[in-house]
Amino acid sequence: MSKPAMQLVNLKKTIGKKPIIKGLDFEIQAGEVFGFLGPNGAGKTTTIRMMVGLIDITEGDVLIEGKSIKTDFKGAIQHVGAIVENPEMYPFLSGWNNLKQYARMVNDVTEDRMKQVISLVGLENAIHEKVGRYSLGMRQRLGIAQALLHGPSILILDEPTNGLDPSGIREIRKYIRNLAEKENVAVIVSSHLLTEIELMCDRIGVIKNGELIAIEAVRSVQNDEALKEVFIEAEPLESAKIYLETQTTNKIGVTAKELSISIKHEEIPAVLKSLIEQGINIYGVRVLQATLEDKFFDLIGENTIE
Repeated sequence: MSKPAMQLVNLKKTIGKKPIIKGLDFEIQAGEVFGFLGPNGAGKTTTIRMMVGLIDITEGDVLIEGKSIKTDFKGAIQHVGAIVENPEMYPFLSGWNNLKQYARMVNDVTEDRMKQVISLVGLENAIHEKVGRYSLGMRQRLGIAQALLHGPSILILDEPTNGLDPSGIREIRKYIRNLAEKENVAVIVSSHLLTEIELMCDRIGVIKNGELIAIEAVRSVQNDEALKEVFIEAEPLESAKIYLETQTTNKIGVTAKELSISIKHEEIPAVLKSLIEQGINIYGVRVLQATLEDKFFDLIGENTIE
């Protein structure tokens, strides 16, 4: 595997005598979208602020393209683009002139590069309008364009879909996936919208009370070996229930048209085959898939989400 785009190495933050971040260790690869999740006060924003040098690190380090944020800040941070909270723009200037103001502060940003990032975020038709007329989604996209101007290998987005309507959320998701897949940018997304994280991200890291409690591939949430709730529309229903009760100790439920049983995914064909062999007609099968929300609450417990 190639060198990680970013590494957190035993990262800690103490304020006074209170430990806030308690030794985070994980890596983020180029071209992946990494979701950073956790309940209120878990330490997500504190961690992101340490990643970009906005607050001091108490112990440990953040390595960006192999360079330490502590000992080589300038060398490390040149690889990072970030939006922490909301992007701030000059509302009386056009999108183009906002980007020109930012381009003056970094090296070697050409007009061709400006046009390239504008195209990446889909703002070609609005870039010469005043930002004060932009929708929230358009301002978020302009913020992403600004963060990408200097060609970073890592993009950090804190709540990028906050306040957006469903259309805006879908647009931002599309542009984030596009950046990762076509530009090979490592994207770190902190969000409360679990459904969006599930659609957007390749992996998630879950933080609770300043500790990393899990890193999961998003696809594995649906494909793990946990029991699935399987609903079978069968006739005669009562006969199907009686037969299955002789074959398993798993709980079997019955509604007006379906019976439900908790089994592993690979056991579903055998169960259906055995019912058919008993002369029971099967009219439909549906599987209640685990979601990222289910996994999240399994990891952190109930009543702790923001």
